[in-house]
Amino acid sequence: LPLVCTLNATKVTEAVRRLLGVTTAQFDALALASAPGADGLILVPHFDGERTPNRPNATGLLAGIRSDISREQLARAAVEGVVHSLLAGADHLAQSAAGSPQGRLLLIGGGSHSPAYRQVVADLAGREVVVPDDREIVARGAAMQAATVLAGCAFDDIAIAWELATTLTEPNPNVDHTALRAGYEHNAQR
Repeated sequence: LPLVCTLNATKVTEAVRRLLGVTTAQFDALALASAPGADGLILVPHFDGERTPNRPNATGLLAGIRSDISREQLARAAVEGVVHSLLAGADHLAQSAAGSPQGRLLLIGGGSHSPAYRQVVADLAGREVVVPDDREIVARGAAMQAATVLAGCAFDDIAIAWELATTLTEPNPNVDHTALRAGYEHNAQR
């Protein structure tokens, strides 16, 4: 099962949330109140090294900072930085697989419960994001695999019987995800 694994995801936004002195809900509201691209503020989220890409000694970087930075821009830059890293990893997975990524994205883990993460992933990927409502998705997947083996039937038959309730987030059609990702990559390499 291919997946993208990073060291720096929600702990990055938790660190920025803590610095801003706001609750999780307030942090999400701040991030969503800023324009996509955070007006050029870039946060490279490799606070504690990184696995993908393999940079164990990396540190974070805040670029494009000006004297008029807002709390909203900083919150947005933190979320976008994490999402850019995750999507870069997903791009590497897509390059190793046949075909190109299309359709919706399945988002799980702690950040998937954040409205800001869900919207930024949808916007920067330019794709629909699907979040399973079940918080025990890994256990459910293991049970589905076991049921498939024990019942001696096709996985698709079990999957249909165990269809998940989900929350969908659509990308904002006014966001140029290609330009935002290219701008982040350019500035993150400085």
